[in-house]
Amino acid sequence: MSELVFVGTDEDTAELRKLNAEVLEDTDNFEAWEKLVRAAESLEGGINRNSSPQAIAATRDIYDRFLTKFPLFFGYWKKYADLEFSIAGTEAAEMVGTNNLCGKPCTYSIGKVYERGVASISNSVDLWTNYCSFKTETSHDAEIIRE
Repeated sequence: MSELVFVGTDEDTAELRKLNAEVLEDTDNFEAWEKLVRAAESLEGGINRNSSPQAIAATRDIYDRFLTKFPLFFGYWKKYADLEFSIAGTEAAEMVGTNNLCGKPCTYSIGKVYERGVASISNSVDLWTNYCSFKTETSHDAEIIRE
């Protein structure tokens, strides 16, 4: 597990660091993870396209770590995809961008989140339904949808 990188208000930073420490202390504590995810989602009044790069990166890191630990929670894959939509919208549905903190390539797109989710929990009808709906709504090429 990693130390959280976030530059925000002292109150936000202190809360995230406290919750992150709880998670690092007991990585199996699902309730602590839930609190950490909720705190990250509420940074700067809620993560969206106007959020700071640091808040977005911290929230993505928390979701990535959470879903690595608990990959079978399909509802959180959907929440993560919704978060990416609130950050970039459909215009970046399949784009692969760069991490705003380190400048390295990253796979933060709605499509990539869904792909990781269905790879982790391939028997989730709900997740596949959401992924297929996303693809049909954002892809204008029938061949891409069929893939």
